[in-house]
Amino acid sequence: MQPDPKELLSAIGMTTPPIGFYDAPDEAPFGPLVAPRPGGHTCIFAFYRKWLDGATLRITPENPGCGGTGYWLWGVEGRAREEFVEFLVDEEGLKASHELMNEWLDHERPYCPEHSSI
Repeated sequence: MQPDPKELLSAIGMTTPPIGFYDAPDEAPFGPLVAPRPGGHTCIFAFYRKWLDGATLRITPENPGCGGTGYWLWGVEGRAREEFVEFLVDEEGLKASHELMNEWLDHERPYCPEHSSI
């Protein structure tokens, strides 16, 4: 049985469905499933409209969509640390400086999934 948040969402006046991450042993209950193009670099949020239509994005260590998802959800390092920091700071704007981004990466650890897909 899938969770049904309709009553809670109605009570708080939220009209956009919540987004959840599931580290579940069986992905079948979450269908229909969609996946990033293998070998591509697609941000998981590019699938937002599909989520609103009821689809579930399936990501794996081999096909995470983008380097950030690969790193934060699987611990997969797809580029050198310096290149990763440059991307996160200079392109994504996640921290004000490379130094701050490096400090943050030194202290935060990627998620460790229990199952083969999220």
